Order: sequence, then C-alpha cells, then structure tokens
Amino acid sequence: MIDHQFYTMGPAIPLSELAHKLGTALEIEGAGDDIIEWPAALGNSQPGCVTFFSDKRRKGQLVTANATACLTTEKLAPLVAETGMIPLILENPRASFARITGDMVNEGSAGKPEGKISSGATIHPSASIGDGVSIGSGTVVGAFCVIESGVSVGVNCEIEPFVHVSFAHIGDGCHIKSGAVIGGSGFGMAEDKSGIFNIPHIGRVMIRDRVQIGSKSCVDRGQLGDTVICDDVKIDNLVQIAHNVSIGEGTMIAAQVGISGSCVIGKKCLLAGRASIADHINIGDGAILAAHAGVMTDVPAGEMHSGIPAMPIREHMRSVATLKKLSKK
Repeated sequence: MIDHQFYTMGPAIPLSELAHKLGTALEIEGAGDDIIEWPAALGNSQPGCVTFFSDKRRKGQLVTANATACLTTEKLAPLVAETGMIPLILENPRASFARITGDMVNEGSAGKPEGKISSGATIHPSASIGDGVSIGSGTVVGAFCVIESGVSVGVNCEIEPFVHVSFAHIGDGCHIKSGAVIGGSGFGMAEDKSGIFNIPHIGRVMIRDRVQIGSKSCVDRGQLGDTVICDDVKIDNLVQIAHNVSIGEGTMIAAQVGISGSCVIGKKCLLAGRASIADHINIGDGAILAAHAGVMTDVPAGEMHSGIPAMPIREHMRSVATLKKLSKK
C-alpha cells in the first residue's frame, strides 16, 4: 500500500480509461468497468491494483500476484491470463507501467502529515525539520541535517551532522553517521519512444532497531514497496544499498559494498569491503562474501564466496592455483 505520510494518490479510474491512456485494447468483455486504484509490485499485488510482467525470469511471482490488471507482452499474456488477472498487451510494459505510476501517485502528503517531536529530543538549530516529523525522546539530530516531511525517528537515536532523511521510518537506538542519505530515489531507468526517463519510486525505507549506517552511505527507498534494514544491522562508510533491498538481522557490511536492487540478504551475513551484488540475488543466512567478490548468482546459507564472478572460496582458490601453475609453464 501507498504510505500517505509521503504520497498522494490520484483518483481511481476505470480499467477502460487506463487502457485508453496506454493505447491498448481490452480483450475481455465487461472488464472495462473494473476500477484501478493504485500501482503495485507483481508479487504483492491485490485486487484494485495494476502491475506489470515483462520478464519470464519473474514467473515465480505470478503465484502470489492478485492484481486486477497486468501490463505484459503478447508472448507472456497467456501466463497472466492463467492467474485471473486481465492482461493489457503492450510493446514495452515496464516503461508504460512507469509512466502510469507517475500519473497515479504524487510525492507529498495530501494533508499535513501527523507527527510529534518529543521534548526529550535534542535538535541542532541549523537542522531542517519538515512537517509531520516524529522524533523520539533521547534522540539527537546534528547540525545541518535535513529530516523531510512525514519521517519518523525512534527513541535514543543519534543522527550526526549533514544527514539527509526522506521517505523513511527509523526505529530505536539507531546511529546514522555524517553525510548519509536515507530515502533517496533509486537508480531505475526505463526507455520508450520519448527517450530514457527515471522510474518513479513510491516506496519507503524501513530501518528497524539498533541499526548503524556509516558516513556517506546511501539507502534508496523502494520503487514499489520498501527497502528494509532489520534489527542490529551494521553498515560501514560509503556503502550503496539500492531500492527494494532487504537485509536480515545482525548482518555486517564493510566499506564500499554495492548491493543492487531487489536483493535479499539473510541474517548474520558478512559482506567484506567492495563486495558487489547484482540485482535480484538472494544471499542465505550466515553467508560470507570475501573482499571484492562479484556476486552474480544466489549464495546458499553458510557458504563463503569469493572472486569475480563469485564462487565457493575453495573453487576460487583452486582456480587461482591452477592459473599460477599454467603461467609458470
């Protein structure tokens, strides 16, 4: 669902009107009277939603998809129809979905967001605090911080100078170091006949309790849904966490790690310096990524992977040893 602390929904529209906007036809008789209320991610979609399906690799998400309508290609339309969703056939479903998302959802609350700043919070006079911000007792907000409208920060947090927070809810006992940016729009692009454009991001960042985020690290808000950082996660300086990433409890992430969009990192994982993870990758609980690992496939729980492309560390070491022997010959 859309968080009304941060976003305003446009009016619901009949499916016939949406199809007309998209320049496509409805092939199911009577479907045009169905009402579309908001855009949603495929796997989390509910009746009243519109979603999209353009990549067969995401076929597994159709199992839980329950949207009223789904933008898709002619080739993939039969898979959509099997779920009971109404397929809207388009040449470029992803770009079309991005365009209608921008039409249906606007940044900013329609009314004044509800918030409360505790008398026990300490806020530097130079900090900028938006409407409807909630800040708990014992929390310290440093010089020149920007806390935008609708954000909530729990009790006993420390937000160092020059931190920027938007579209986020932060739990208790968190420490965010200088220069971090929380809740910015992620790096998502689409292209259609009009050119390349930014995909609207209408999600949030959800930071649980006792999380530490290092200096000049960035945590992007979700494109659809949320970016989630669970309890006791510790993040070093200069780390990039992209949209819709989920990080499990107690995971530790060293400097200059880059995590691409929609990755799921398990509990108590260790990500060493400069490890890089491609999008939509799952890292199992307790897994370890060595420094400079380039992860392009899922990593099972408890395994240690290294190298580029990353592989189980024993395989990587054997490959390195073999290459050394060959070079000597």
